[in-house]
Amino acid sequence: MEKWLDPKTIALWIIIVLAVISLLAVSFIRLVRINFRRMVEQRLKESRMQLEHQKQLLETSVVAQEQERTRIAADLHDSLIGKLTVLRLKNQTQCDIQDIDHLLGESIAEARRISHDLSPPMLDHATLYELLKNTIAPWKEQFKIHFHKSINQETEVHVDLKIQIIRIVQEIIINTHKHAEATDIFINLRVSKKHLALSVRDNGKGFDINEGKKGIGLKNIELRMLYLKGKYKIKSGNKGTTTIIALNLTNFISNE
Repeated sequence: MEKWLDPKTIALWIIIVLAVISLLAVSFIRLVRINFRRMVEQRLKESRMQLEHQKQLLETSVVAQEQERTRIAADLHDSLIGKLTVLRLKNQTQCDIQDIDHLLGESIAEARRISHDLSPPMLDHATLYELLKNTIAPWKEQFKIHFHKSINQETEVHVDLKIQIIRIVQEIIINTHKHAEATDIFINLRVSKKHLALSVRDNGKGFDINEGKKGIGLKNIELRMLYLKGKYKIKSGNKGTTTIIALNLTNFISNE
């Protein structure tokens, strides 16, 4: 009998094969467990980062609201109340009626501006284009604004989307006014039956986006886009800054 046909040899080979298979199986199981553990740890890490990010956005929202209240209070105190106080004094000293009428006109205009900032007029009935046009109108004293639109007239979006888009544009223009040293702003609005795209570009000096993301302004925009379930992108360089937002309008088309 040949040696390899010996039952002991066959049994030994069977044991060796089973040992190798067992070793491979154990190694495979360990590898799967390690990969699974890494995947779970990675997802937990991502979840913690997402929760932390959402916490920062919530804090930003609170801070932004307080800043907005402070700004409105300052507008009321320094501008409107100041004009009304001067008007009262002039009235008590029997000042020229034309001066009083001029101050009344300025006070009404200031009250209208503050009211518009709080809630744009005719929000339910005006189109998004009309609201944006009114929003950017006061800024034409500081910038040369180029506003272009391409809109499907059959599409009427919900009031929630209108107010969020207006606030985003206000935030962008305010940041441009504060930091960009720009002279021109280019706004392009495209609305179809199911999609909205808006781009706002300036010719300013640009900024470091990584640093800018730490500020309240960009976080406020991100918070609003998160609420709208949309996407946005900001590109900035020495030729200016461009902000692009894109939305699916399915959940925001008015049924009225």
